[in-house]
Amino acid sequence: MQTSATATSFLQLLWSRKESTIDDDLLRWIFKERARHDDALAASGKQSEVEHEILPTPKTEKVYEREHEKELLLSELLDKKMEQIQVSVIPIVGISGIGKTTLAQLVYEEEVVKKHFEVRAWVKVGGREIRLQHIAQEILKSATGISCPVDDLDDLDEMVRDTLKSQTCLFVFDAIHSMSEGSWLHMNQKWFDFVGLGSKVLITSRRHVAGKIMGRQPIELRGLSEHAGWSLCRDLAFDSSGVKNPLASPMAENIAALCQGIPLLLKLVGSLMRNERELRDMLCSTNLSDGKLMPFRPSIVVLLIIWALPQHLRQCFAYCAIFPHGYAFNREKIIKMWIADGLVKPSLGNNNTEDIGAAYFHQLLCRSFFMDVTCNEFGGIVEFQIPGLIHDIAMDVARVICKTKLGVVGTIDEDAGQLSLLLPAAGEYDTKHLGTLILAPTIYLGGILDSSLLEFENLKSLDLSCSGIRNLSDDIFALKQLKYLNLSYTLIEKLPDSITNLSRLQTLDLSWCHRLKVLPKGMRNLMCLQHLDILLCESLPALPSGIGLLTSLHSMPLFVLGKDDDCARLGELKWLDQLRGRLEIRNLENAREITEAKDAKLDRKNLYHLGLSWSRNSEKCFKILEYLRPNEQLKVLELTGYMGTKFPTWMPSISNLTKISVNGCGCEELPSLGQLQFLVELQLKGMMHIKSIGREFYGYDSDYVFPSLEQLGLYDMPRLWEWSLHMVSGRGSVFRSLQTLTIEGCPRLEELPSLPSLPNLIIWNSNSEIHYSSTGFPSLASLLVKEMEISWFQVAFASRLSSLKKLILFDLKDFEFFHNTWKFRALEHLGILHCSNITEIYLNHIYLPSLRKLHIIECEKLKNITSRRIPIALELVIEDCPRLLYLELDQRRSLHGLRKLIINRCPAFHISRMLVEVELEYLFISECPGLERELEMNPSLISHVPCVILGNHKLVQATTNRKVPPRILTRLGSVFAYR
Repeated sequence: MQTSATATSFLQLLWSRKESTIDDDLLRWIFKERARHDDALAASGKQSEVEHEILPTPKTEKVYEREHEKELLLSELLDKKMEQIQVSVIPIVGISGIGKTTLAQLVYEEEVVKKHFEVRAWVKVGGREIRLQHIAQEILKSATGISCPVDDLDDLDEMVRDTLKSQTCLFVFDAIHSMSEGSWLHMNQKWFDFVGLGSKVLITSRRHVAGKIMGRQPIELRGLSEHAGWSLCRDLAFDSSGVKNPLASPMAENIAALCQGIPLLLKLVGSLMRNERELRDMLCSTNLSDGKLMPFRPSIVVLLIIWALPQHLRQCFAYCAIFPHGYAFNREKIIKMWIADGLVKPSLGNNNTEDIGAAYFHQLLCRSFFMDVTCNEFGGIVEFQIPGLIHDIAMDVARVICKTKLGVVGTIDEDAGQLSLLLPAAGEYDTKHLGTLILAPTIYLGGILDSSLLEFENLKSLDLSCSGIRNLSDDIFALKQLKYLNLSYTLIEKLPDSITNLSRLQTLDLSWCHRLKVLPKGMRNLMCLQHLDILLCESLPALPSGIGLLTSLHSMPLFVLGKDDDCARLGELKWLDQLRGRLEIRNLENAREITEAKDAKLDRKNLYHLGLSWSRNSEKCFKILEYLRPNEQLKVLELTGYMGTKFPTWMPSISNLTKISVNGCGCEELPSLGQLQFLVELQLKGMMHIKSIGREFYGYDSDYVFPSLEQLGLYDMPRLWEWSLHMVSGRGSVFRSLQTLTIEGCPRLEELPSLPSLPNLIIWNSNSEIHYSSTGFPSLASLLVKEMEISWFQVAFASRLSSLKKLILFDLKDFEFFHNTWKFRALEHLGILHCSNITEIYLNHIYLPSLRKLHIIECEKLKNITSRRIPIALELVIEDCPRLLYLELDQRRSLHGLRKLIINRCPAFHISRMLVEVELEYLFISECPGLERELEMNPSLISHVPCVILGNHKLVQATTNRKVPPRILTRLGSVFAYR
């Protein structure tokens, strides 16, 4: 093996430098030697084997030797002594790769933590600077499950306050590299001052600076023991039968010791040991085959592992380094950009570069270069990140391989092959060698794209998403080399005709361009186009004719038919044999001939998501739908506006379906779906002609009906009167996995079937005289009732809700409910919302021994709340009740348990002096002028409350009858904030 001379000189150069000085000379020398090695490999004919080898997927990740730190962290998060403190901060500090994020994830996912905190929010901060807008958006997304498009910080502050107000919260801020006092004070003043007592902020950071600003000693993580480190490395490297790679066994422990207990390095090395060729390269470069241990430097270990990567993986990985630290990569997007940049090469027997790029991604994932993956509902990876330690070194590598500097071009060698650049701000750029141009989301171009950006004559990838542009210059055709163009989330209305001259274009992303009204007629000229994404382009009436000539298309999520001759026809799909993934076909009423549907050959396309929609009735709709039979591997099926009288015969036989949505269809009978064993979600909406749900729906042959169904919704079915399970009751389990049943807009439905295992029921604007089977819903834990008359809530039914924990009454038409005697022994949360006709809430006859939360919101005519029998919950929230005057409560019975009181936008409300005797811990009062004046005049009413927020003023006061842990406060005007 020809390596000793190279290895010796390599080591002399490598170990003679300090860790912080991995300069360009060193990197150029390393990769020059590496290139020489790659050339030799190519000459031997083995390069192709290397590029397309398949590595086994790593085993499920196990955490080693962090039990003590985990227990310490859990004890701090759940410490009852800290529940009188509004917000406590717990920093986890350690070098990059030591396992800070892993430890935080361990406790974050503990069931006891999920139950303890009402709201949990995980924010990947990353980057060199804190961006408060990003943190606020991620908090809202975690708390509500919905992405927030708002970017104005004042608006975000208000949304965060309203969402988190009085809730006991756990915030995890992962990968904070720097924290200014100003940012920390902003979060305290605008967000944390309004959360409930006992909230926690858990941060992970490489530096102690965050802990210093936040005023407490951090938990500092150190490396694993030699035994634990070797166990981690061994489990990744070897299979259950012993040694996977014969080269690894004699030297494996020495290599693991080089990592000095840093889990990330151990994962990298363990993954490396699974590949014989790469391990041999690393052994030769370090002389570890002689049993010698070299001086430890994490950056050098990472560099060695990158050095050992095959050339194709090294280039793809270096390309990722042009993105900022903490960047959430989209898997499909980065693969397309690799392809556009020429980093993915076809191989013998496989010309599909997308599949090859996916294999490259998998190889890097298996080697632990990509982590923190996010998956879709089918288990496919959607997003991923690069660990910080690896990213730091990768930037140095990219600077040599790609001649890249992040954000600053600098001086470029004349022989540079290409330049890739992430553009953070406008300025002057060397345009000669630019290969990739990505505008950061903070850049808002507006109007027309500046023609100066079109001077990048060798540009291959251009990403202008979220840039606000309305028009592209006609000069776009000057970018002759362009292969990837992303215009998603922009205000563009029309593309210039000259774009069809981009003969090398492979990807055109126009998704979420809501104003896009037309595509150029010459789209058929883009013969190299592989991906055309116009998903959610709602203003686009049709595709131009000739789309079927783009035979290289791999993905086209939306296909819109038009009425005119110059619009795309359904039959054009027959030439698009390579289509895969998602496909939605709209305006099927415009299909000219039935045979076009047969010619489309959807059964030969590798689709997992199919949507078929009509915007008006068509006599041919049944035959067209019958011919549009999809592949049996389909996962999601959506039918909209289909007005045929019966469903297609193929529908029950697509056995892999996991989700079905049927909306606005005219069928008189439901399809037989009960035997679809993988079906998880079924939504039936606007089925105007369905009168009953019976045997035909469940099927005839199986003992188990809907065995995997978790979500079932029946919406806007005005003629539905019968839903029966009698004909299948003797055939085994029915709806055994059902988690949530939603009934909305079914005014004639007379009876709900027995669903003994159902935990969640939502009933909305339906028959107020609906009946229930004798067994009812013994497992029901959550019930939401909206736009109903309360008479449906019969005594017999209510008495069987022994497991009910949450009851939300929304926009009810009458309130006799509160004048009857009910017993809800397990009820913990009662919500009364948007009940505009109610004038009094009379709780004297309701037995609620377990009640913890009572929320009364937007009851416009409510004047009085009376409770002389039940204890008011630990948390009482009253909002937007403008006529509410007072609470009529029995002091001894109804107030002794009250701990949290929130009164918001109740201008007529006056507080009772009996609150003096209540052991409140948290009091929030806003937009209640009379009440605020009363408290200002009589401060003794609240002098015993540890945390009081009046409007925009926060008061924190220690009491003599209760020990409140001291806090360091800084006064800024009238607002108090933690330091």
